[in-house]
Amino acid sequence: MKIFRRTLLVLLCLLLAAVAAAGTYYFAVTADAKLDTEKLEPARNSLSVYDKDGEFVAQITHGSAKKSVRLKDLPAHVPAAFIAAEDKHFYSHHGLDYKGIARAFLKNLQAGAFRQGASTISQQLVKNTQLSPERTIRRKLREIKLTRKLEQKYSKDEILEMYLNTIYFGHACYGIANAADFYFGKGAEELTAAESAMLAAIIKSPSSYSPFVNAEKCESARNNILSRMLALGTLSESGYEQARKTPLPERQDNAIAAQSYLGAVCREFENLPLFSPYAVRGGCKIFTYMDARMQDYAETLKTTADRSGKSIVICDNENFAVSALYSTVGELRRQPGSVIKPLAVYAPAIEENLLSPCTPILDEKTDFDGYSPSNYKDVYHGYVSARTALAESLNVPAVKVLRMLGTEKSGQYLSRLGLTLKDTDKNLSLALGGMAEGYSLTELAGAYSSFAHKGSYASPAFIRRIEDTNGKVLYERSPSPVHVFSEDTAELINSMLSAAVTEGTAKKLAVLPFSVCAKTGTCGTDAGNTDAYAIGYTAQHTVAVWMGNADNTLTDISGGGLPCHYAMLLFKKLYAERTPTPLAEGAAIPCRIDLATYERDHIVARASDSEPDKYTATELFRRNNLPKAESNVFTAPNANAAIRCENGIVCIELCDTEYYSYTIKRECNGETATIFDGKSEKLFYDKTLKPNKRYTYTVQPYFIGNTGKRILGKKVTLPAVCIKENSAPDAKYGEWWKA
Repeated sequence: MKIFRRTLLVLLCLLLAAVAAAGTYYFAVTADAKLDTEKLEPARNSLSVYDKDGEFVAQITHGSAKKSVRLKDLPAHVPAAFIAAEDKHFYSHHGLDYKGIARAFLKNLQAGAFRQGASTISQQLVKNTQLSPERTIRRKLREIKLTRKLEQKYSKDEILEMYLNTIYFGHACYGIANAADFYFGKGAEELTAAESAMLAAIIKSPSSYSPFVNAEKCESARNNILSRMLALGTLSESGYEQARKTPLPERQDNAIAAQSYLGAVCREFENLPLFSPYAVRGGCKIFTYMDARMQDYAETLKTTADRSGKSIVICDNENFAVSALYSTVGELRRQPGSVIKPLAVYAPAIEENLLSPCTPILDEKTDFDGYSPSNYKDVYHGYVSARTALAESLNVPAVKVLRMLGTEKSGQYLSRLGLTLKDTDKNLSLALGGMAEGYSLTELAGAYSSFAHKGSYASPAFIRRIEDTNGKVLYERSPSPVHVFSEDTAELINSMLSAAVTEGTAKKLAVLPFSVCAKTGTCGTDAGNTDAYAIGYTAQHTVAVWMGNADNTLTDISGGGLPCHYAMLLFKKLYAERTPTPLAEGAAIPCRIDLATYERDHIVARASDSEPDKYTATELFRRNNLPKAESNVFTAPNANAAIRCENGIVCIELCDTEYYSYTIKRECNGETATIFDGKSEKLFYDKTLKPNKRYTYTVQPYFIGNTGKRILGKKVTLPAVCIKENSAPDAKYGEWWKA
C-alpha cells in the first residue's frame, strides 16, 4: 500500500510540474500578446498592379474600402450559415472549444504535424487579424490568450459582426458586403439562404471553392452547409429544398477583372504558397509580366466576322510568363481538339524514338478494336509522312502513333507539361483531344511554349514580384523549368509545325514576313463546331486563340479560319517594329534519305554517298535515332532483267527505270553491238532480228553520280534466244508491243 501511495505521489508531482512548466511557458510566450482593436475593423485592402515596365495598371478592389454591414441588418440565415459551417456552438462557448482543442491535439500528435486547429469563430477572427499564419505552438498559445481577451471585451454579436466584415472571400473581396456585391451584385442585406451558404462555403479555401473556379466543388460544399442548417433548425425543410435547387451565380461583368488579366493575377496571388490574405489587408504592390500594348490590342481586336466567344493568350516564352490575356467568357476548360496532337502524340513519340518527321504512316480507314476515327470529310491519303500527318491534322495517323506510344506514356508527358489527365481520358480518343474536362487556353499556350524553349517547361505566370506598401519584397518569382523533351525533339516538332504553316491547316499565318510554328484544332460534329483553336509560336512568344461559346452552342468557325486570322494579326502587332529571333537549331541531325526505298517500300534508309541528290531528300532526326540501314539502290544497281520472245520480237523487261539508265548489248556469231544506251521504259523491244540466228543479250544498269561520272552496276547476261523462220509478227496482232 505504501508503494502505491509513493508511486501516486510521484506521478502527481510530475503532473503538477508539467502543469507548472506549461503554465510558465504559456505566460512567457503570451506576455506581450495584446489585442489590437484597429485590426478588427474592415480591411483597407488595395492590391496595386503594375505592368512589365513598372507602370501602374489598376487597383484590384471590389466595393469600397472599409465597406461593412451591421449584424442586425442581416437576415437571420446569413449568420446562421456561417455558424453552421464554422462553429455551431458559437453562442454557448467562451471563445474556446476545449473538447475540440483536445481532439485536434491528439490528431496532430498522431500525424506529427499541425493538421487540425479546432478554431472557433472567435479564434479565426483573432488569427486572421492579429497573428501571423505560421503553425506553431507559440502562435497557438497567443491565439488562445487573445481569443479570451476578445471574448471579455466584446459581445458575441459584436464578434460575429467583426468576423463577417473581415473574413476573406477570394477575388480580393474582404468582408461579406464586398463578397455579396462581387458574387451576386447585391447588398449583404438581400442575401438568400442559398447565397449565404455559398459564401460560408467559400471561406474554407477561396481559391478552390469559388463558383468561378470550381462550380461542382462549390455547390457540394454549399449543400453540406444547408444540410447542417437544417439539422440545427436554422433552416426549414421547405427552405432547404428551395435553397438546394438554387443555381450558382454566373460570373458578373464586375467579376471579370485590363479585366481578364487582373482576374488571373488575383487567382495566382491567392494560390502562391506564401499567400495569406490577412497578411496584406493593408495593401501591396503586384508587379506583373503584362505587356500593356498587347493587352490593349487583344481587348480591342475584333472583325465583322466575330460570331462567338473568344479568348486570347500571349505568352512571353523567355520568362515562362503571360504577357496578355483576354476572354469574353472567362477562363474556361475545354476539349483541346487537334492542338493536343503535338503535345500528347508526336513529341512524346519522337522523344521515345518511335518515329521521326519523315516516318511513313498508312492513312486509311482503320478500326481500333471498336474505335473507328475518321479524317476530315472521310478523306484518306495512303502512306504519308508524320510531318504531313501533323501539318494536315490527319486523325487516323495520330491515333496509330498514340496506340504505338501508349496512353499511359502519353499521360506522363502531358503531366510534366502541366496538363493532367483523368483515368477516363486514357484511351485512343485522346489523340484527337477527346477528354472529359480538357484544359484552359493558358495551360495549352504554356505547354506549347516548351517547344520554343528547347523542350523545357514551367507553368506560365502572371506575377513576377510582390512588395508591401513600404517597398519590402514579399515575393520574387524564380522559374524552375522541367526538362520535358530533348532539344532535338523540340527542334523536330518545330520543323513539323512550321510545315503546318507553309502547307498545312495554319496557312493563314504564312503571310507573315517571318517564320512561325503553329497548330490548329477544331472540336465538333457534322452539325457544327464547339471549339476552334489556333496556337502559334516564335522563339519569343506564343500566341493562342480560342473561339466558341461558353454554353457549347454550335458555330461554323474552324481553327484554320478566324482563330488563325486573329493569331496572324496578333503576331503582326507583336513584331511590327522588329523581327523575332529564329528558333534554336543544330541539335537535330540532317540526314540524306533514299527516296527509292521510301516511296517504293515505305522504309526510311540512308542514301549512299554515291546516290544522286535528285533521288534523295534531306530530313532531320534525333541524334540517337538516325536511320540504321543504308539503301543499296545506288550502291549496287542490279538489273533484275527478264527476257521473252514473241512473234519474232524480243522483249526485255527492266526494273527501276526511274532511277537507272541501261546499256543493252547484243551478241550474235561472235559479234557484239550496243543496241541501246540511256533511259528506257520498263519494256525494251528489239525488232531487228534475223530468223534462225542465236542472240545473247547483256544488260548493265548505271546512273550518273553528282560529279557527272557514270557509276556502273552489275552486268547481267540473259538467256539466249533464236527467232524461227515462221515467227515473224502476225499481221492480225498488229504492233502488239505498243498496246
